[in-house]
Amino acid sequence: MLGDETREGERRETIEELSDLLFVVQEMGRRLANETHGDAYSQVRQLNEFLHQARIQLDKIKKGAV
Repeated sequence: MLGDETREGERRETIEELSDLLFVVQEMGRRLANETHGDAYSQVRQLNEFLHQARIQLDKIKKGAV
């Protein structure tokens, strides 16, 4: 059985890994936006906004884990 300290450490590690992953996905979204023209651009912008909101929410979770 995991102790509270171990669980908290794993939680922080998972949050950091997810944050890193979201950063990479957001960078890919920016690249896609730069490469996209026409009607698809609005869909890419919407995707990037969702990714941005996900990072904001993850930051809130991270602050609550401290």
